[in-house]
Amino acid sequence: MDAASVEAMLSEAQLNTKNSRVLFKHLNSFLGQSFFESEMKQREYFAGQDYPPTVNEKVLEDKAIIPYWYKSPDGLLKHQLKYMVTPWQLLDLHHIDLTIGGDHGGGKFCRTLKILFCFWSNPTTSCLFQIASVSHSKDELSILCSTVLEQTRQKFIFPTYKSFGKKLH
Repeated sequence: MDAASVEAMLSEAQLNTKNSRVLFKHLNSFLGQSFFESEMKQREYFAGQDYPPTVNEKVLEDKAIIPYWYKSPDGLLKHQLKYMVTPWQLLDLHHIDLTIGGDHGGGKFCRTLKILFCFWSNPTTSCLFQIASVSHSKDELSILCSTVLEQTRQKFIFPTYKSFGKKLH
């Protein structure tokens, strides 16, 4: 089963990483071999997953533990650039648009980064990455600020670059 099909199956079954590993371990043991794309190849296919997150937890005054993780947006971009566009596409690059957003639902806050590569003569290419997650049932700004908001907002000031005589804005 290819990476996209495995991811679709796991998503529809609502299996997280830990539970999917247990499932695959038992299936491999029973069947004697794996019929599924490896987890590493799944992460490569769904760009951004092979860039390691910073994982931590916050302990509240009532002793509740809130697990969270985030990926540094600038580090993620540097790491994933070769998967997003080719060197030939960069010759035709007009500008890049970045958008960060977030949503709280299902007991979890997720933050995403969308990148649009706009070219002079080719269609725009877009990439979407999840860059943060906070597992907490309440939508509290103070918890988000002390866990992932500041870390995923930093370092988004880009200098002006010159490329092949064209100034990119």
